[in-house]
Amino acid sequence: HKGKVAFLITSDEEGPAHHGTKAVVERLAARKERLDWCIVGEPSSTTLVGDVVKNGRRGSLGAKLTVRGLQGHVAYPHLAKNPIHLAAPALAELAAEHWDHGNDFFPPTSFQISNVNSGTGATNVIPGDLVAVFN
Repeated sequence: HKGKVAFLITSDEEGPAHHGTKAVVERLAARKERLDWCIVGEPSSTTLVGDVVKNGRRGSLGAKLTVRGLQGHVAYPHLAKNPIHLAAPALAELAAEHWDHGNDFFPPTSFQISNVNSGTGATNVIPGDLVAVFN
């Protein structure tokens, strides 16, 4: 069989992934090297890490949403704009959305909020910003 086969074992895909698949693709492009086939090894599991082997990958799309409000004191809510109140209905609607039915190989798509940050830690301050991270 003609062509190049590469084995790519991902190592840092659970975080910013600066040195994983993205770095390999950029380095190959810089060297003007093209792969005909690539087998990507990424641990998957239902109970224990590595207990499942799948032909394919579900895919992943992550993003960050920043909602800008107007910080203020809780005694004067009419002078502030609470970003938590602005974002909560939209995030709830996205999380409740039925995206698809999945298929024989992969479960249905889900929208998962993985991190929400807002506020100063004080109970009497309406926050100015909210940052939500989702996948």
